[in-house]
Amino acid sequence: MSAARSLTHSQVKQPIAPKEFRRVCGLFATGVTVITAGTEGQAEGTTVNSFTSVSLDPSLVLFCLHKESRMHAVIGRHRTFAVNFLAGSQQELARAFAARRPEGFHGVPHHFAPDGPPVLTEALAYLTCSTVAVHPGGDHDIVVGEVLELAAPGSTREPLIFFDGTLGPLESTDGRFGQAGPKHPAASPARAG
Repeated sequence: MSAARSLTHSQVKQPIAPKEFRRVCGLFATGVTVITAGTEGQAEGTTVNSFTSVSLDPSLVLFCLHKESRMHAVIGRHRTFAVNFLAGSQQELARAFAARRPEGFHGVPHHFAPDGPPVLTEALAYLTCSTVAVHPGGDHDIVVGEVLELAAPGSTREPLIFFDGTLGPLESTDGRFGQAGPKHPAASPARAG
């Protein structure tokens, strides 16, 4: 038996406490999105920070959705959704969509994309997507979508980020983040890994 194999068998695996896992993962700074789906009068949305690009060709993205989320039924019925990237000034909007919004989109500036899902008009950017796959992932499902349309109407504003349990704008001392120096192709999230 090799040394590596005997070490593996002799280690006792301790269960990871969900609260500790959440606390440690919260130290990874993420952007904040609101996933929206549905039609006029029946639109829903939820705040999500587990979003990432997956592929450039085809253009694929994913996000993770709790198995008990009300969004499953809406996305399942319509097969399209929008990913709205929030601006630093949209903290209250993120909190509102994190809780169930009994008033729906009332008072929230939005419009409906040609493919159907509602888009938050004041977001930094948005992607409308068609659902291509849903994979199980523990107490969440991994929703994969192909991008149908995209725009960045608010791209000059600072983004909203989530870090250590707190929402806030990403601010930099020397101007907008990413404009201080040259962009590096390897830093693109869709190309990493």
